[in-house]
Amino acid sequence: MAGKRKQRLSIVYPHCAGIDVGSQQHWVAVHPDAAKESVRRFGGFSDDLQTLADWLSGLGVRQVAMEATGVYWIPLYEVLDARGFEVHLVNARATRQVTGRKSDVLDCQWIWQLMTHGLLRSAFRPADAVCTLRSLVRQRSTKVQDQSRCIAHMQKALTQMNVQLDQVVSDLTGKTGMAILRRLVAGERDPKVLAQLRDRRLRADEETVARSLQGNWRTEHLFALGQALAQFDFLGEQIRACDGAIGQSLEQMPAVGTGEVEMAKPMKSPHRSAQQQTALHRALYAMLGVDLTRIPTIAIDTALVLASEIGADLRRFPSSEQFCAWLGLAPPTQKTGGKPLPGKAPMVFNRAGQALRQAAVNARRSESFLGASHRARLARMDKSSAVKATAHQLARWIYALLTQGQAYVERGIEAFEAQRRDRQLHALQRKAAKLGATVLLPA
Repeated sequence: MAGKRKQRLSIVYPHCAGIDVGSQQHWVAVHPDAAKESVRRFGGFSDDLQTLADWLSGLGVRQVAMEATGVYWIPLYEVLDARGFEVHLVNARATRQVTGRKSDVLDCQWIWQLMTHGLLRSAFRPADAVCTLRSLVRQRSTKVQDQSRCIAHMQKALTQMNVQLDQVVSDLTGKTGMAILRRLVAGERDPKVLAQLRDRRLRADEETVARSLQGNWRTEHLFALGQALAQFDFLGEQIRACDGAIGQSLEQMPAVGTGEVEMAKPMKSPHRSAQQQTALHRALYAMLGVDLTRIPTIAIDTALVLASEIGADLRRFPSSEQFCAWLGLAPPTQKTGGKPLPGKAPMVFNRAGQALRQAAVNARRSESFLGASHRARLARMDKSSAVKATAHQLARWIYALLTQGQAYVERGIEAFEAQRRDRQLHALQRKAAKLGATVLLPA
């Protein structure tokens, strides 16, 4: 064996750098032959980041690898990306030290060494314009969640006053509920007067509404109700401002889809008018080139989340299997010796994947091919597994639509039943063949 050469890892990126990102300082490592001082520390100020980029550019560095540490990597990433570097954002779990030693210098050197041999996989990050849209959509989602907490605070104050308005009104933020709450905060206490604000479409009569509005009217609870209502209105204004910023961001996107597009199904939103929904639908079609809302259970808000998280360019994912794995919807591969490992698979939080899971939950009552598939899954597996499998099916459809640029065509429940019947017949034929029998199918 002396004549054989010792096998070594090949060098994939000879001109690369590894950066250990921190909140106040960044440690950068390059090849020892590239600079006399191969490891340097830079501050976190903007001029420090520009100095870091100048140093790497002077050394001829082309690729840069860094950990996704909190939100501290974002300014550095944007500076390096704008300067033309090929920046690889990697998961911190992939850069853990094999030995027990740990320091900032060792960490950046270890990242550089792994990147040199091509042992790190960069995370998916859409184009800069899509990142802007993604931040706005996430901001809007945060405001909607905060507004839902305000509704819970209003309901708590009413319950403490024994005002049973939720027993006669299905939606506290509807026309009847908000009219009564605003008059109540304004100082009206007479249940009969408040009941006259009842909308004529409400099923409960005026007398029942008046009975539900009899409470103890304690001062502290009325004060909490007024503050929750004021915060609810303030957040509503912020949500509308977010919608305006999202619309402007979509207008600046390069148009992929051309021509007019019409909604395949009516879609309502508590925060947008019908005209705003139509404008958002057209903007999403222009950005993606396909109408995702034609897929059952995919609403405009779901399509907006998908557009902001993944964009229209999916070349980063060579196959639908890799796309579904990034979404956290692929089957787990934690196996050893041909058997699955004990315990749960690592949790993967992906906003686009969560949106598809929610859409899969709504497929239970859908009169479509997807709905029939989901109900069949619910009959043979638990709910969580069925939801994940249906979300996986949606992800495959979306990948095909975005990569091929074709419109979605609904096959209907009849197509699913025919497909299911063919599978059952083929299964019977296989079982009969094992037993030496033959199944005769009707002509």
